[in-house]
Amino acid sequence: MPLADILGQDKAITYLKTLVKQDRVPGALLFYGPEGIGKAKTALEFAKALNCLDAAARAQGEACGVCANCKAISQHTHPDVVFVDFLYQARLEVKKEFESNSYEEELEKTLTKQQHIKIDTIRNVAAKAQQKSVGKGYKVLIIDAAQTMQEEAANALLKFIEEPPQKTVWILITSKRTAMLRTILSRCQPLAFAPLSQENVEKILQDNQLETENPSLCAAYSAGSVGGALKADEALSLLREAGLGINGCSPEGPTAVATGLSRTLATARQEAQTVLDVLLQAVHTAWTNAQGEETQHRYATVLQQLEKYKRSLTRNVSPVLVVETALCSLDGLNLPLFNGEQND
Repeated sequence: MPLADILGQDKAITYLKTLVKQDRVPGALLFYGPEGIGKAKTALEFAKALNCLDAAARAQGEACGVCANCKAISQHTHPDVVFVDFLYQARLEVKKEFESNSYEEELEKTLTKQQHIKIDTIRNVAAKAQQKSVGKGYKVLIIDAAQTMQEEAANALLKFIEEPPQKTVWILITSKRTAMLRTILSRCQPLAFAPLSQENVEKILQDNQLETENPSLCAAYSAGSVGGALKADEALSLLREAGLGINGCSPEGPTAVATGLSRTLATARQEAQTVLDVLLQAVHTAWTNAQGEETQHRYATVLQQLEKYKRSLTRNVSPVLVVETALCSLDGLNLPLFNGEQND
């Protein structure tokens, strides 16, 4: 996918194409914005453009997508381009001597435990940054979820982004810019990525054949993020099974949704948050369209309750209990949850 084909990020793409055309790239870039809006995809496409073997494509600030370098970067096999995420870190941690079946099992187990980018991972990538380039392009070191770096990892990285070797660029990707060390932020050229329009989210879902029951509906609950749309799809499936949307829930609905959450606590919290986000948007829409002061007050009260339940997920409260209680508070409400319109 050329940089120009990345939807909804025109300002960021224009800037990156200019860097490629001028062959003048900062030593460290910070891609920041909500999750699931194309930051990682853009970073890889930018790496292709910086290393593309087609001079005509590079002159346009683009990558050809078909040369040996472009293909290797797409397959994560180019030695000068490293993409660091929790999967990369888990592979570093799992010993290679496991038999093939045991290795995959151990890798998956290790991956579920990943919460922070660690100092050993940063040292591993920094060592690769110091190695001689294989090609004549750029070394590109991409760190996803950079806000999760432990402090010692961030301090270790600081030493390498202060004075990177020539034709070396670090790209830090974050959805929480404020959670990062100021010293790191001060040494990176910031580049903002904006939430996507509902139309762009729906188009990306369809173009990439990402399975959702209703792409348009998921896009409406996506908060401008493809990742948000996929999470919303899971939440909507749970809520649909609970019979939510017509006079609140079925009697068994709250329990059905709550017990449908993951058994892994961290995942269950994320799923519960998405369920509450979907409910908040639906109730807010109903409140906006409500007729009569009494009805509006009822919806406003429920909105306040849902916000309180959402905050409780950040504390040591069972997500199962939070979701079940939140759904019980919707009893009798008429929500435009699945069709965007009030039910009769």
